[in-house]
Amino acid sequence: MEITVKDLLKVGPLKTSQVVAGYQKLDNIVKGVTIIEAPDIVNWLSGGELLLTSLYSGPGEGMDYREFIHKMATKEVSALAIKVRRFVNDIPPEIIEAANEYGLPVIEVDGSVRFVDIMYPVMEQLFNSQVVKLKYYKDVQERFTTLALQCEGLAVICQTLEELVGNPVVVYDKNFKCLQSTNPQIERFEEPEEFALRENLNDKFSYYRQSVCYPDLEGRCIPQVVVPIQAFNQLKGYLTIVELNKPIVEMDFISIEQAATVTTLDMVKRFAVKEVEYKFKNDLIEHILSGELSSTNAQERINLMEWDLNRPYYVVLFDLKNLDAYHVEHRTQQKMALQSIKSEITSTISGVIKTRTRDFIIGNKVDIIVLLWPVAANPQENSLEKIKKIAKQAQEQVKKRMKKLIVEVGIGDLAHGAEEIPRSYKEALDALSYGGMINKESSIVAFSELGVFRILCKFAERNSLEEFIPKALLKILRYDKDNEAELLKTLEVFLECNGNASRAAKELFIHYKTILYRLERIKEVGQLDLEDSKNRLELEMGLKMLHLMDASNLG
Repeated sequence: MEITVKDLLKVGPLKTSQVVAGYQKLDNIVKGVTIIEAPDIVNWLSGGELLLTSLYSGPGEGMDYREFIHKMATKEVSALAIKVRRFVNDIPPEIIEAANEYGLPVIEVDGSVRFVDIMYPVMEQLFNSQVVKLKYYKDVQERFTTLALQCEGLAVICQTLEELVGNPVVVYDKNFKCLQSTNPQIERFEEPEEFALRENLNDKFSYYRQSVCYPDLEGRCIPQVVVPIQAFNQLKGYLTIVELNKPIVEMDFISIEQAATVTTLDMVKRFAVKEVEYKFKNDLIEHILSGELSSTNAQERINLMEWDLNRPYYVVLFDLKNLDAYHVEHRTQQKMALQSIKSEITSTISGVIKTRTRDFIIGNKVDIIVLLWPVAANPQENSLEKIKKIAKQAQEQVKKRMKKLIVEVGIGDLAHGAEEIPRSYKEALDALSYGGMINKESSIVAFSELGVFRILCKFAERNSLEEFIPKALLKILRYDKDNEAELLKTLEVFLECNGNASRAAKELFIHYKTILYRLERIKEVGQLDLEDSKNRLELEMGLKMLHLMDASNLG
């Protein structure tokens, strides 16, 4: 409860006093009262004072009344009460003029009034105000402390704060996604383009006020008071009070600060619970992938999670290729812990998958996010192309949030039960490994699509492919290097077109006679008979081998 100049005009002798200037600032908050007993009094003020004077002491040497009033206004003095017919008959016009200009209320007090008769009732009002404030603080603190001890959630915290401040309340996560609100119409808002328009309200807690537009409130722009919630030196969310019904006053900040503390505790609790669940779930996924499900403990934990492992699953792996480098680059500016990045990526992927299927299982294994995709009753929902399409959407969402992060996807063949999941997991790992050899970054490869590459990649792992590459291809490769030719590319396209030179010419955007010339050079350099089916099979296999190797290092 704050005391204003207007309130004090109803107290003691001030009730019969007259305001002669500075009417526009009668809502100034009064924090204390003192008598001007020296010309340099303005140097000792802290702001919010009601000053009493008879003008016995002038403004001081070298200073006029205008400058004197200006200094008081700069010091945020609440009001100046001047006793007349004691040492001055009337308040000097320059004081009234300056007070009106600088917005300093000036009160004319009768000369028969003693200053002590003003000070005592004013001090009583201020003391009572402090008592009321302390009692309010105690009541609010006890109320929110009870919420914290009873482990009430965000819903009760928001409802309690709304009752205290008379405005709707919402808690957002760090991406301004609504976690809890007391009014669904304030859950979404359009952020202002210029953050410079924010009004800082508290340096210690970084509170600020900004006007935003609410689409669900007919696009109205309404001020909101925002309190960032931080824990472990990381931004966790925002406690927001929307000034829909009335402006937030100073007393409301007592409730807001207490609510912010309890909200922080709730988010820390959520974080701790999530960490335990995260470790529990990932340990269990590790057992599933390794096939170690024979123990009773493992089965009990699976039942506790309500996972049905008797149904078919696809194992889909999202490999975060450069996670460590990404973390090092971003942790300074965003203070992001490595685990927080993994959690955010897992949450992003889950958000995409939730829109397409239910009862999926997701977790982490080192820098790989493991997804067990359940097979639906509708066969169309189980198609590999469908799963790849959704995996692509998840991949793009992660890329949108973390632009420099490389995510590759590997998909194993269908596992018809828990005992086959380790096999599908191994296949998904192979798809990741071999897909990276064959395709560019951010590839999505299914094990079933690898075909002959599954065999060739086994040799590539042992660095033994070169000895199996046909000598003819090596000769053509060397010829291309020495002559800056494109015989190898021409041969590859010719074979992909099933030996149709006309189609190959169109694919290469060259003249038909040009490809005929190149084919003759290929035959000469490689000493090949391209009509021989055995030769063509060897060449096709050899070209696939070259795709798995660094061709520039051959020959």
